[in-house]
Amino acid sequence: MMNRRAFLGTTLGATAASFGARQAVGEPPGPGRPILQASGRQVLERDRPVRLRGVNLGGWMLIEDYMIGLPWTEWKIREQFRRVLGDAAADAFFGAWAESYVTDADVAFLARQGFTFVRLPFNYRHLESDLAPGKWREEGFRLLDRAVSLCRAHGLWVMLDLHAAAGAQARDQNAGSAYGETYFWQQRGFMDRTTALWVEIARRYRDDPTVLGYNVLGEPVTDDVALLNDYYRSAIRAIRAVDPAHLIVLDANRWAKDVTSLHEGLFEDPQVVPALHHYYFDDAFFPRLTQYPGTVDGRVCDREALVRTLDGKHDQQRIARPVFAAEFGVTRSHPQPFPVQIAITRDLVSIFEEKGWGWALWCYKDLRHMGLLTPRLDTPWRRFVDSAPIVDFLARYDALEKPFADAVGKLLQGTDVEPDTREQWAREVRRDFDAPALDFVLRRLKGRSPDELAAMARSFAFESCDVHEDQLGMLQPFLKPA
Repeated sequence: MMNRRAFLGTTLGATAASFGARQAVGEPPGPGRPILQASGRQVLERDRPVRLRGVNLGGWMLIEDYMIGLPWTEWKIREQFRRVLGDAAADAFFGAWAESYVTDADVAFLARQGFTFVRLPFNYRHLESDLAPGKWREEGFRLLDRAVSLCRAHGLWVMLDLHAAAGAQARDQNAGSAYGETYFWQQRGFMDRTTALWVEIARRYRDDPTVLGYNVLGEPVTDDVALLNDYYRSAIRAIRAVDPAHLIVLDANRWAKDVTSLHEGLFEDPQVVPALHHYYFDDAFFPRLTQYPGTVDGRVCDREALVRTLDGKHDQQRIARPVFAAEFGVTRSHPQPFPVQIAITRDLVSIFEEKGWGWALWCYKDLRHMGLLTPRLDTPWRRFVDSAPIVDFLARYDALEKPFADAVGKLLQGTDVEPDTREQWAREVRRDFDAPALDFVLRRLKGRSPDELAAMARSFAFESCDVHEDQLGMLQPFLKPA
């Protein structure tokens, strides 16, 4: 774990505090409270503006490789775990994971800090099986129910985010794509299944004011923008047939970055709102800063320049709705100094606040990279993934992969192969390495009892984690602690 750092003190602290002081906020959800509604560019509880300041509960019902420390996409991790270690081992580990990753202690902590909502990413496989489409898995819905109940008890709203849809709506491992496939956009059956799932979710939560809204597809990626809009229109119609009230949240194409991909007709329903994701690491200059504000290659990187990095991701003139900055974050694995990341991201949140947008940090908890909370070094899972056999093997694997990818990348430079294809090829190289690497790591667990594996999974329980005060401090000027 990186040492906790005092976040940088600037005049922004006073400015941010003034945002929190002057913004009207609604009361948290509870018995008899109304479902939140969009009105113009605001979210209202009855006639009172609500400021939505939250975190993503990634890692619980949607596991990414870096969150758990195992390579590959979640369904392959679970499949390989069961194949290599057996049913009893898999049931013990993932059962304990589901039981302990998000509990009352976690949600109580978030409420105390002053967060007002959580975004809950989930994988469709929790709610239905590919072998029985449309037959709902009640054990998965019980997890959703538990999240909603915990948030209701502590006065937080919940945005439900389908982060991995049937067939994979994006080519990334976090969308459930094992090899870069996006069958969601190629087979109508996957779209129909996803719509049917949302209808079932809406049927169950249509009267629940704790549920903030339905994030239909997390970070879709397709070359067919017309198809994206056609799908969104059909999903909106189907959801509205059972739930006329809740917000419906639409991510723009290309990882929620291209607002022009969302056509105006989608927003004829006044309760349909857009979302954007903004990781400043995508910019050519800000990730290279060693101090902030600063200059890179003669380019000034300050708050004004940071505002411009949001261009193309929002358009409240064309789409006069509230905006959700549904993902942004920092990462300890990036070479940029962490205090610089903190300073940039704190400015970024101040921009969200100034614009009146809702926002949610990615993410609440993970192994060691982006989470507000991470398991302590002395927990069983950290001791395992940080052990010399695992670390040394993965380092040797990385040492093989990079020169191979670099050599082919150099070969493709200057050719007429389109840039997106070159970039995607580089991503796929890693996946080819993931399968044997995952097998190697899991075989190091052979001989562990189900009880030992369950204890490893509980390394992510609240009481086993460190809170990163520097990262939390980045957000505290904008929160109202309970």
